[in-house]
Amino acid sequence: MQIIVKGRHLDLTDPIKDYVDEKVRRIERYFEWATKVEAELSMERNPRIADNQIVEITIFANHGSVIRAKQGSPDMYTSVDKIVEKLQKQLKKYKEKLETVQKDSIRLNKELDYEEEEEQELPVQAGGPDIVKIKQFTIKLMSPEEAAMEMELLGHMFFFFTNAETEKPNVLYKRRDGDYGLIESSR
Repeated sequence: MQIIVKGRHLDLTDPIKDYVDEKVRRIERYFEWATKVEAELSMERNPRIADNQIVEITIFANHGSVIRAKQGSPDMYTSVDKIVEKLQKQLKKYKEKLETVQKDSIRLNKELDYEEEEEQELPVQAGGPDIVKIKQFTIKLMSPEEAAMEMELLGHMFFFFTNAETEKPNVLYKRRDGDYGLIESSR
C-alpha cells in the first residue's frame, strides 16, 4: 500500500512525515483492501482559527470506495492522533456495514465502485450565479442503503447513483434532522 504525505502552506519535516506514516500503518489492519492513502497536512493562517493545524486523510480502496476524514487542532501531532482515532471508528463501522451488505448482495464488488474521473474549472461569467467547477464520475448500480454507506464514507451531504432496483438515477441527501432523503427520477 502506498502512503503519500503532502503539505499545504507549511514545510513538512521528516519527523512529522514519519509520524503520519507510523500512525497510518498502525490502523492498516482495518483497511487491508486499500491501494493508496493520501495525507494532506495544512495550516490555516487566520489567527482567529484556534484549530489551525489540519490533517485530511483519504483512503482509496481497490474496489473503488473512498474514505475521507478531516481533523484540526492547535498542534499537528494532536491532529494526527485525533484523525487516526476518527478513521479507526469509521473503518470499523465500514467493515461491519460491508459484511452486512455482502450477506445481502453477491454483486457488492461491482456495485461499490465510485471514482472521480475528471474535474474542470470553468471561467467566471458576469451576472447571476456562476458554475465554477464541474466534476465527472462513474455512476454505478447500487441500493439506496449502499449509497448511504458510500455517502457517509465520503463525508458528503448528497450522493448521486443509479438505483439497482429501478435502474433510474437517484439522489440521496442528508436532511437537517440527520435522516436521509431520496430523490427518484420519474423518467
